Amino acid sequence: MKLFLFPRVFRIIGWIVFVPSLVLSIPLLMYGTLNLSGLTETIANDTAIIGIAMGSLFITCSRERIEDEMTGAIRLRSLLSALYAYVAFLVIETLVVNGMYYFYVMAANLVAFPIIFTLRFRYEMHKYYTVSDEEQN
Repeated sequence: MKLFLFPRVFRIIGWIVFVPSLVLSIPLLMYGTLNLSGLTETIANDTAIIGIAMGSLFITCSRERIEDEMTGAIRLRSLLSALYAYVAFLVIETLVVNGMYYFYVMAANLVAFPIIFTLRFRYEMHKYYTVSDEEQN
């Protein structure tokens, strides 16, 4: 199966784009605006959303140093478990949160799936490398 993944360097680019976009989005989400109006507010919102989306895409879809069958299996398991967790959170949030707060929760949910996937994938890869290192020693 051919995987269409970005080169490894895209993970670094993803973090460089993701972190500032996330930092920009927190005050936009918490306080509504940064005393911006009109076009500047639109540009700030769009920059935060696009930066978070592109950064998380680059982080989650970059190749590993060693991209073998086991890495692919771990990636697939992590993707499936992230999907289950994301849908569970979405259902719970929909049942519990109402009104304007629902909009804020959905805005935060924009990055939930790639973050859940990345955390799960990194954890599974750490476990895999730890077990591999112990077997070699």
